[in-house]
Amino acid sequence: MGRGSFKMMKILVADQDPLVCTLVATRLKARGYEVMEATRSLDVLRAIEVQKFDLIILATNLDRIEGKLPIDKIRQKAHLMAVPIILMTEQDKISELIMSQERGFDDFLMKPFNPLVLQLRVAMNIARATQRMEANALTRLPGNPSIDRMIRAKIESGEKFSVLYIDINNFKSFNDRYSFEQGDDVIRQTAKILIQTRDRVSQNNECFIGHIGGDDFIVVLTPAAEEIFARTFINEFDRIIPTYYHEQDRKRGFIRVTNRQGKKQDFPLMSCAVAACNNLHKIYKSLGEIARDAAEVKGFLKSQPGSHYLRDRRSSPVHGTQEAMEILAPEMEELPVTGQVDPLGQILLGAGLISYDQLQDALKRHLETGQRLGQILIAMNAVKSEDVGKMLEKKLSVPYISLKQYTPKREMLRLFTTEFVRSHRVVPLEISGEEIRLGMCDPFDLKTLDAIERITSLKPVPCLALEDEFEEFLDQVEAEAVRE
Repeated sequence: MGRGSFKMMKILVADQDPLVCTLVATRLKARGYEVMEATRSLDVLRAIEVQKFDLIILATNLDRIEGKLPIDKIRQKAHLMAVPIILMTEQDKISELIMSQERGFDDFLMKPFNPLVLQLRVAMNIARATQRMEANALTRLPGNPSIDRMIRAKIESGEKFSVLYIDINNFKSFNDRYSFEQGDDVIRQTAKILIQTRDRVSQNNECFIGHIGGDDFIVVLTPAAEEIFARTFINEFDRIIPTYYHEQDRKRGFIRVTNRQGKKQDFPLMSCAVAACNNLHKIYKSLGEIARDAAEVKGFLKSQPGSHYLRDRRSSPVHGTQEAMEILAPEMEELPVTGQVDPLGQILLGAGLISYDQLQDALKRHLETGQRLGQILIAMNAVKSEDVGKMLEKKLSVPYISLKQYTPKREMLRLFTTEFVRSHRVVPLEISGEEIRLGMCDPFDLKTLDAIERITSLKPVPCLALEDEFEEFLDQVEAEAVRE
């Protein structure tokens, strides 16, 4: 840090030669540092009694105290335990330094030194020490001061950015059941997954990961990388984190914890909520404003079962299906297909095709009637089934077939029993050469695809069919079979 710093950094320079002290001090003062000079180890000890330094430079030619440089004496001071110490030594003394008992220093400079090297080493060591002081003790990720500074810099520069707030659902119940030590392991593993996701997804290191505290993390990155990062992270989280449970808990999908009233209570396995905000369509003035918007999105996500990602789109309404597809398109082809598909309501909300109120109303009707969510939303005229199909075709890279517009051929329907079609949610569409094209509610159902290949000896080619259209189609086919 130099002239532009919020706080002038204070440096102690100690060398037996006063001329060297003055030379180093002059160089550093020119860069905006406050510098104190010393020529004896005793002067160093007196200085650290009354001053707090951000960095200390000691020459190896200083007089010894009990045969050693005053490094240990410096480290014994609580306010200087983490201060970086740079040793200055001559070229012919480097081997002697390596073989000596001197420990506890962070870096060294060779005399005679280049002024630019001096400036760089000082700046690097101060920056590294600042990061260490601000880092979260558990994960070593940047903490709240660094997070605030990063967001402030983004806002002031006018740069377009996205912020992901990541929260672990049901973490407290895991802690209660398995211990705080294992809870800490989960936090560290989550940090590791975030770092691995950054290394995989982020280009040119345009991604900042911070640890707010507890089970809350934050990621700042480019809007273009937002969705691919979120979904890649969720896939890895859902793959790895269940391994922290005992096999019995993992198989049944929940844990049983005794609450403070002495009653047993069941909790789902841990999942994650990834709430996103960006400044593409809204001007943010502070981290607090972003946090408030993200908290509302995260509150909704935490009311849903499982892991989900959702961007706040209230400031950027979507007008039509084509715009929704463009929102969902960026870089999704880079994300490997895993067969995990977000619930329909979540996708529609994330695309901005329906509102929070519409989804909440539909969820309420779903709980009351048991009717499928997609059917409810279509009945509410909130969205058209064809529009949903086109959107999912773009999102999943799987062709969509509208069963409303499909006229089945009798020979095709005879390939599978009605029971097989209903239970596997699959419709045979056509045979071309050695391939059979299928309409499937879950085009990633590998077991069904393998079964069809064994039954027909043809290579199955899945297309996406929507649940509500599948039900209408099957009802129509069964009605016609009864009439015949």
